[in-house]
Amino acid sequence: MKNLTTSILLISSTLVQAQNADGDMLAGMSALRNEDHKKAEEAFTRAALADPANAKTWYYRGVTRLGSNDLVGAVQDFDQALSLEPDDVHSLLRRAEVRARQGAEATATKDLLKILELRPTGPSAEHALLHLGHFAMAKNDLPAAKSCYDKLIAIAPYNAFGWCDRGIVLGAMHQDDEALADLERALDLDPTLDQAHVQKAVVLFRMDRKQEGCEALHQAHDLGERSVEEMMLIYCE
Repeated sequence: MKNLTTSILLISSTLVQAQNADGDMLAGMSALRNEDHKKAEEAFTRAALADPANAKTWYYRGVTRLGSNDLVGAVQDFDQALSLEPDDVHSLLRRAEVRARQGAEATATKDLLKILELRPTGPSAEHALLHLGHFAMAKNDLPAAKSCYDKLIAIAPYNAFGWCDRGIVLGAMHQDDEALADLERALDLDPTLDQAHVQKAVVLFRMDRKQEGCEALHQAHDLGERSVEEMMLIYCE
């Protein structure tokens, strides 16, 4: 009877802890949606203490800390989440984002390449290829950047950012006709992409199509891109 009573108490205690963890997770998710990062972190911390084996708890606390710009805390939480679920592409993507912001490009790249191994297609792969393309562009490795965007467009032809970024790379390579085609495709998919308008203007000016370039600058300006004002004074007055 004593052993049975002890077992019942242990089961009851476990159930209470699980219920508390679930309640704290819901509270944390609600606070996170409302961008109340302090309240969200407190709730996810309680959930992690109640159920430390739940990788999602650590992931969401990491997301919360990232939102608070606590990069050290965020990467620690994503590390913990991945120790529990090593193939979680969401944690890999977020950890890569944090590591990139910390300047640790090599380790960020490792996470992004692992995502592509695990998920060659889908939203996670799209984000990974965008990040890898940005890394290559930052190093002025235009062929490598173009390769990333070629792959992205192949798996996600609806991704306006992929077309826009490849257009920027092609423009930097002075392949103006191809660049213009990509930028126009990006704007067909998302007319609000101000950078596509800006880069389209740059290419058009180089092609001596001043009026169209000025129209593109005005469209970017109408979308709130104030950085084009100097270009408008130079080319369009």
